[in-house]
Amino acid sequence: MKKQSVVILFVMLFLGVTSTGFSQVRFGVKAGLNLANVSGDEVGDTKMLPTFLIGGQAEFGLSDNLGLGVGLQLNGKGFKVADDLLGEDFKYSVMYIQVPVLLQYRNSGFFAGVGPYFGFAVSGKAKAGGNSISLEFGNSENDDLAPLDYGAGFELGYEFSNIRATASYNLGLANIVPKDIADAEDVSVKNTVIGIAVAYLFGGE
Repeated sequence: MKKQSVVILFVMLFLGVTSTGFSQVRFGVKAGLNLANVSGDEVGDTKMLPTFLIGGQAEFGLSDNLGLGVGLQLNGKGFKVADDLLGEDFKYSVMYIQVPVLLQYRNSGFFAGVGPYFGFAVSGKAKAGGNSISLEFGNSENDDLAPLDYGAGFELGYEFSNIRATASYNLGLANIVPKDIADAEDVSVKNTVIGIAVAYLFGGE
């Protein structure tokens, strides 16, 4: 949990320092549905895995229409594969502590954001039927997934007073295959997530 603690501390320090340097600061809570999948080498016929995101965020005004948003989220990712022989799905689900940083544009209710995200895996399970096993995170040949995920996030939405409804897409750029396995087998797998969320915001205007 050391890396997660560093991220949380960084975000808290960032919010504390910058909240006095911007003319408008808004805070909020956010929750929504994730449709997660993976892309890459030899991933096969994977399907979207429904999961969720929940967390908090802070937004700092840079001008009348531009702002910077920073979040701290519990973000679900993974995929599923249909087993036609057994008539059931194999599910690979992973929870990340994720920090998105978005340059935001707001105008007449319209909202758009783009920027990087950084995530650290904190739990995961592989499930088939009624059986499940916990996933191990690391970069050795004995691990199931690399612990780090990062990529680019894109978000569009509309604000109704203090409520914002958005649709988003997270494009993973990190290889989530453990490094020793990726180097030995020359394989790359990356997360992708389509999201639908609602945020409640307070403060600022």
